Amino acid sequence: MKQVLHAAGEFVTHHKGLPPETLEKNLMGELQAESKTCEVKGHTVHWLEAGDGPALVLVHGWSCSGFFWKPMIPLLKKKYRVLAPDLPGHGLSSKEHDSYLPEKQAARLLEWLSAIGVDRFVLVGHSMGGEIAARMALDAPGRVLSLVLAGAIGLRQVRDSLPWYARLALTPVAQKVANRFLTEKALAQSHRLFMTGPGRPPYPECTRDIILTNTNTPRDLTTLSQTTRDGLFRDFIDQQAPRIDTPVLCLWGEMDKLVPLSAGKAYARLIPGAHLARIPATGHMIPWEEPERMASEIIDFAGEGPQAHEPS
Repeated sequence: MKQVLHAAGEFVTHHKGLPPETLEKNLMGELQAESKTCEVKGHTVHWLEAGDGPALVLVHGWSCSGFFWKPMIPLLKKKYRVLAPDLPGHGLSSKEHDSYLPEKQAARLLEWLSAIGVDRFVLVGHSMGGEIAARMALDAPGRVLSLVLAGAIGLRQVRDSLPWYARLALTPVAQKVANRFLTEKALAQSHRLFMTGPGRPPYPECTRDIILTNTNTPRDLTTLSQTTRDGLFRDFIDQQAPRIDTPVLCLWGEMDKLVPLSAGKAYARLIPGAHLARIPATGHMIPWEEPERMASEIIDFAGEGPQAHEPS
């Protein structure tokens, strides 16, 4: 409790106010990928793209962006055309939508993929992005070649098993307070306490990117409140999950405090033929804690081409 209060006491707002081109340059850093945008139904979608081969789409979680996948992109681009979008309301994508419900986000990503000419793809979703990816597989089963759910929310039991501090953070008052007093130092402390496995190092680039994309302007903070309200635990897919008709890998950190391993086991039971892979000593931030292991699991499971999971 003392550590939690200490972390909360360090929250001080810093609005960077960086112009868009400077913000993008700071976020890209030394990442070897293209930063792209397109318009879909009057709204801008931003994504990172790297590599050639079958399309592989990486869907990030709450408060993050396509930049969350920085450790994974260099590993996956050797086999795939990697596409890491910023969900609408996140990162450098438009933040002017009326709703950020997971089903709407799933539809928007499918529309974006159609707009850039990607019909079929391997799909990976982390945390909130896992629920969105599962909904994409339900809505467009013929397009998703295989699905990887990494620490995914979306099941009722995840909400019911949330630790007290996560439940507190989801209350409207707590959201307003946290959004107004958010810094890299406080976020790093939160990650260490709640998001990573024991003994993991800090990930300053990850925390910096989250702060940059969520506090650069007052609009960012307003949208963060909206995406929290709409994107987390508003609805559940327990009843729909058994209808997912594509090969599924559930990838979970054994030490995940936020979305515990029991949720991965539940997904594996609900989805016919799903496999569960457990990563020891790992928390919720699998792409940063164990990028090589995660990339290896994805490549081994999904294969290197559209035929990997199709009937012969």
